[in-house]
Amino acid sequence: MRRQRPTDLFAGVDNLSLDQREFNPSRDDIEGICRFFCLGKLQHYEKEKGIAVSHSNFFVFVATAHGQYAFKFYPADAAKTIAIEYTLNKFLTGHNFPTPVMHASHDGQPFFASNNQLTACYSYLAGLPAWQHIKKRNTIRKINAAMLSVKEILSRTKGRIPFLKQEKLTTTINALGKASRAITSYDQKETIELILLDTYRAYQNHQPLFTRQWLHNNSTLTNFLIEHETVYTLDLSHIREDYILADLAALIISCLFLDIPRETIKNIVDNYFTLHKIEKKHFLVLNALVKIGLIKEYLKNVQREEPLNLSTCPPDITKIYLSHLQARKKFIISVLKKMTDTSKFII
Repeated sequence: MRRQRPTDLFAGVDNLSLDQREFNPSRDDIEGICRFFCLGKLQHYEKEKGIAVSHSNFFVFVATAHGQYAFKFYPADAAKTIAIEYTLNKFLTGHNFPTPVMHASHDGQPFFASNNQLTACYSYLAGLPAWQHIKKRNTIRKINAAMLSVKEILSRTKGRIPFLKQEKLTTTINALGKASRAITSYDQKETIELILLDTYRAYQNHQPLFTRQWLHNNSTLTNFLIEHETVYTLDLSHIREDYILADLAALIISCLFLDIPRETIKNIVDNYFTLHKIEKKHFLVLNALVKIGLIKEYLKNVQREEPLNLSTCPPDITKIYLSHLQARKKFIISVLKKMTDTSKFII
């Protein structure tokens, strides 16, 4: 068998094949979850079916006598997060928003506790990842329309759902500056600190542009699924109040990491501004949020290196993983260095 090379893994360090975390639920475990959610007799199940890009939670896809479902596994302390997501899911699906339906037990419990994990249950969609079709203008329009629809529907909650609030931008900038001084190499410290200072000044000089609203807030390209021409939005657990254009910034960063062509990214941005009726002066806000997001990703990759213990991994996996970490950091810094003019969006 030919050895894998870094170029074989399109998603880089985020490719699922590089995820070496242990996750081995037994058939008894899966059957117990099926009984809890009243899904009927288990027929078969499969871990991470059709998933190519790694993520923070694990999935198991199951077929039962009643249908097909996706089980999402959370840490044991995620009960409140799941409860809020369940409330949001019911609210959004009640307004005909296309997202997988979240199920509960007969007594309304939206999660099952087992093996020091919590499991939520969703309807299964046999769709295609949006990143496979993002070059099509119709796909771009539908994704941007989905983000607009989320905002419009959430505005109708009128305080009935306890949304989280993203911290202030100045707080984030200060925390990132402290983290970069502590763990990055000297040559990148200077770059990061200059960009953080530039972003801080842009925020201070143009604060009226940095308005806030309720957003999906984790609208990465991997959180959109296409089935029968409909774009479904996944992962509602991150919905919160954040700065305008935070969802678009997250989408752009994910496109960069999935090597989406720059012309396609430009089309995404242009269509988003038109569809959401955002004025061009808000490019400054988008620039600031993309910079902050990229610096977060850079520091995350530095942190991945420091406690790295790949002694139990195959040598090829270790080599590829480290290669991708270095490539990802180098790529992020190269993009950040190009984004020196905050008066317009440059990618």
